Order: sequence, then C-alpha cells, then structure tokens
Amino acid sequence: MDSPRKYAAFTVLTAVVIILTTWRFPFQQLRIWNKYKTHHQDGLNQLLSKLRLMEPPVKPCLVNLSLFFDQVTYPKYTTIVFNREHLYHQGDILTVRVVARDKEGRQKTYGGDFFRARLIGSDGSLQASSAGHVTDHCNGTYTVLFPLYWVGNVSIKIQLVHPSEAVKVLQSVRETTNKRVFYCTFVDVKTKATQTRQCFSSVNPSLPQHQQCDFSKREVNGTWVCEKPDRLSCSTISKCRWDQGMNRKNTLRFVSQEERKLFQKPYLEEELEVDPKEPIRVLKTELPAAQHLPACTGNARESGASLGHWSGKVWRSSVCNVRVFSKEDIQLCLANKTLYMQGDSTIKQWGERLQKVIPLHHNGTPMDSTALPAAGDNSQWNISVRYRFHHFPAQIKAEMNFHDFRYIVDELDIIHGGPNTVVVLSLWAHFTAEPLEMVRSRLYAIRGTIHRLMRRSPATRVFVRTGTTREHEHKRLEFYLLGSDWLAYQITEVIREMFRADPDVVVLDTWDMSVCQLGKDDVHPDETMVDSQLNRLFSHICPN
Repeated sequence: MDSPRKYAAFTVLTAVVIILTTWRFPFQQLRIWNKYKTHHQDGLNQLLSKLRLMEPPVKPCLVNLSLFFDQVTYPKYTTIVFNREHLYHQGDILTVRVVARDKEGRQKTYGGDFFRARLIGSDGSLQASSAGHVTDHCNGTYTVLFPLYWVGNVSIKIQLVHPSEAVKVLQSVRETTNKRVFYCTFVDVKTKATQTRQCFSSVNPSLPQHQQCDFSKREVNGTWVCEKPDRLSCSTISKCRWDQGMNRKNTLRFVSQEERKLFQKPYLEEELEVDPKEPIRVLKTELPAAQHLPACTGNARESGASLGHWSGKVWRSSVCNVRVFSKEDIQLCLANKTLYMQGDSTIKQWGERLQKVIPLHHNGTPMDSTALPAAGDNSQWNISVRYRFHHFPAQIKAEMNFHDFRYIVDELDIIHGGPNTVVVLSLWAHFTAEPLEMVRSRLYAIRGTIHRLMRRSPATRVFVRTGTTREHEHKRLEFYLLGSDWLAYQITEVIREMFRADPDVVVLDTWDMSVCQLGKDDVHPDETMVDSQLNRLFSHICPN
C-alpha cells in the first residue's frame, strides 16, 4: 500500500476509535460508579479518592439549532429519577437521572442544558450542603452524582440555570469580539491637550493600521488597541476606563427579541420538582477505622473537582486535610514569607481579608484602595503581601492609570522566588465576556512563565484559583450575556484543563464551594466563603 493510502487508512481508523470511545464513555463511567457504590466498606476516604481521580473534563454537547420555543427545555416537565427505595449510607454515591423535556412534555434528543446540583441537609441544626457533579450524555439525559458525606436527612436541589437554547446564545455572544466598550484618554503633559478614544481588547479589522495605537504585547498574548488621536501621539496614553452605560447598549444589540425571552422565567434559574418531596434518609454505616486525609501537598492535589462539603460555616475537603486557621496560625504560617497575589478583585478580596486578620499595615497603597498596586506588611512576623490587577480588559468603571497595569507574565518574570515566596493567581471574572480562546492563550503564556520561575527557583509555590458563581444584578439581561455562571464555568474548565497535570501548579478549585454555599451568590462573597478559601490556601502552604 502506498503512503497516501496508508495515511488515509490510518486517519479513518483513528476517527473510528475516537467516536467509539467517546460514545461509550458515559456508560463506562456509570458502570464504574456502580462498582464503587457497592463497595462502601472500603471506607469513605478511599471512595472519595477514587471519585476525585475519575472526574472527567466536561465537554459541551451543543448542536446548531434554530430557536423554537415549543422545543426549549421546560423546567416544569423536566424530571428527576432516582432509586428512593434503596437504603443509602454515608460514603455511598447517590445517582440521579435528569430527563430534559420540552413544553409539550417530549423528551429532548440533544444536550447542552446547564444545571446547578446541590444536596442540602434537611436537619435544621446540621447546616450541611454539597455539590453534585453533572454528566451530559448529549441526548437529553443527564447523570448527577452526589457523594453522601454526612448522616441524616438530605434534599436534592437541581436548578435549570439555562436551557441549551440559552447556552447557545451565550456561546455566540461570547465569541463576538469587542463587545465591551472601553475608553482611554491621551494627554500632552506640556500643552495639557486631551483627547479620548475608544479602545479594544481584540484586533479590530475595521480600524485601519494608520488610525490605531497598538499597545498589544504578543509574547504574553495580550491585545490592546486604541483609536489613534488626531493631534497626539500614542505615547501620551494616560488613563483608561470601562463605560458601563455604553457597554449595556452595545451588548444588547447581539440578541434578538425572541432570544431575550430565554433569559426570563420560566426558563431562567428554575428549580426542578422532586417527587416525592420527602427528604432522603442517609444512614450511618459500619466503616473501617477512618483513614486520615493526606496533607495538602504536591502529592495530594486539589486540582480538578473540589470534592467536599459545607458543615456549618466550614468547608470540609475530602481530598486533603484542610485545617481551620486561627489568626495566630495564619501569622505563623506566613511568617518570613512574601505572598504575591495577581489577577482580579476576587483575589484582591483575599488580601483585604488578610489586611484585617494578620493585620497588614500599608506603606503606600492599602489593599482596599482602587489604586494600583496595593501592598501590606507586618513587621512583627516579617510578612509581605503584594497585589496587582491583571492587565486590560479590566472592567473598572473608575479611570485608572494605564501604566499602572502589568501583565502577569511580566510580573512573574521579575520575581526571584524561593521557599518563602508564594504566588496566587486569579484570572477569570473579567474574562467571562471575552472569547474563550483569549483566556486560553493568556493562561498558556502564564503557564510558560510559571515554568521559567520554577526552573530558577524550584521551591516557589504557585496556585491558580478557579471561578465561582456570582450575583446577576436585578436579573438584567446584559449581566447574563457578559457574566453568566455558564461563562464562568467554561473558564473554570479551561483552568482545570490547562493546569490539571502541571507539577508546578496547584489548582485551588473554588467552584463547588460556591455552587452549594448556604449564603448568597456573589462574585465577592461573605467572610465565611473567603475564610474557607484561605484555609485551603494555607493548608497547602503549611500542611502540618
């Protein structure tokens, strides 16, 4: 057989293997789950360890469909099926099947719906909750797996956040570049002449080369292009801001009147009915002596799904031993260390919390200031905390000095590193409105600089946190189009994929914590959430 024919045969064979393995995966997974369910005597910790290792990357199951409202997933008729007669014990896996149906009660034949699954303790004093892990079988059915962490009555809560038809709209809007409206001011210091021009986070083909100021930095995969002022040079760029009002008007242009209905009741954030409504009783089981969870070190990574549950106001990890740190514990843990935090305001909130708890005293810009960069120190314990916002497209309403912003790659390249250096990155909240490829390319460049940092200073510890659920102010459409939880979850998946097997990085996966939190969804959550997030960080820095 000649080379072209060999190549063609090889290509066909490869395609067949991929199709078969992809088609079989959900059923193989269910058989594995059932195997684990019947061997709960191995112990809760061992079971959850296996569960963590099996967590697959979520692949979207969207197809190109026209919008017909009689075919949209209808929460009222979407059903939840599980074996209520089974005796459930602590350490088992509760398997739930969701069947998506349309307004006529017909089962859907394609997937893509976005669900939020939680298990809530029904005993008032328990205050326990955990997240369920959803597998989309791309045929209108979904499997939700709930590890049973505690004894007592539990209630299933599954919410249809967005039907697949709304997800398709979100996906289309996300991949549209330059939706958000930014302006930068150019100022001549000598003449005081000022001009304001619109700027773009992606290449703008309609803007001729001679009419643009290109501040992009290819080596970090960062793009920032502004319309060129008439009378001022590009070097006079001064301050930049995000225009919220213009942003709203511009975004709404991308959705039709029909599509807007998908982001209203009964299709938006609607709880599915569980029948019968009585809670499920989880019984205590005779397990072998509980094995202690491993320390949160490089050998017990939390990358991937953040298995665990809320017990009162404390997040209990089932992956590694997350301790509850007191003020004194934090001071001892961070003594003689420098903590670099870079990214969005969700990581800045950690710095603000540390400023109060340790406490940190600012020598210049405090953590809770809008100015950049921010810093805090504690001379008694020799603790230094440094925070810097990531580069544009930062969605900040106030005018910010353009030259105060740095790319994370550039900042990490000048850090010396070492055993007393900790780096924590958060790059998601301001990127939900951008094409997913922008996020992926930025993270790719960041991963490269992390590897350079670890080669010159192998003892440096680097963490990347994922996204969380957030509030959607007054349920306004533009907030869903630019910041829906579906968009945040896609970035979380990219972060997991990028760093899942990277030995130089620990992923602090905060998604599950927010999905099942007892408090309100908020991009800047309450102290209960922040303290538990910090406990996980400190448990890796100081595992013993």
